[in-house]
Amino acid sequence: MFIIEKHNRPYPLQSDKELLLNLIKYLQQVKIMNFAQLQTWLSKLEISDFKTLWEFARSQKCSPQLALYLELIFKRIKQVETGKIETFCSSSQLGYYLCDKLCGQEQEQLFVIFLNTKNKIIAEKLIFQGTLNKAIVHPRDIFRWAVLYNCAGFILVHNHPSGDPTPSQQDLEISKKIKNSSKMMGLEFIDHFIVTDKNYLSMRETNLL
Repeated sequence: MFIIEKHNRPYPLQSDKELLLNLIKYLQQVKIMNFAQLQTWLSKLEISDFKTLWEFARSQKCSPQLALYLELIFKRIKQVETGKIETFCSSSQLGYYLCDKLCGQEQEQLFVIFLNTKNKIIAEKLIFQGTLNKAIVHPRDIFRWAVLYNCAGFILVHNHPSGDPTPSQQDLEISKKIKNSSKMMGLEFIDHFIVTDKNYLSMRETNLL
């Protein structure tokens, strides 16, 4: 099942940019202000590679805050190695992954994530790239690929370069149109995400779908 979180603040899986800024802020708080000081700190802790860094993160010597940041960074490194997320257990996990995926885009892009019966991702497909603030999509553009991928369900994703994830009236109308069409096709329209560089909105979470 696709788990929808109802928290106002999801568990701390942050965007890459936010995570790195928080890590830098933490290091500054413990008086590590430059690379030389960082090297000295690592030497004192006998950290020479990722393996020893991971062992330190799991030890009693590491503060809970730093341990959290390091754990999230290691998870992101693994995602970079695989190239894409393959499965997910919550809307926040997928939402922040999508924020990173579309971060810095100056035009609206519309993606569809196709899933199998176990909610594992089959494919991520760019359907349309629009102008600065407008992307137009027709349901047939989605369902054509849904049939080719033989998927059980899908998630619609598009970005708002303005930085405001609030859905427009057009966003709501196209979601309703696709939802009605998906029922006729026997496909599950799981969610519609609107993302910015820093945050996201899930229409399923906010009861707009």
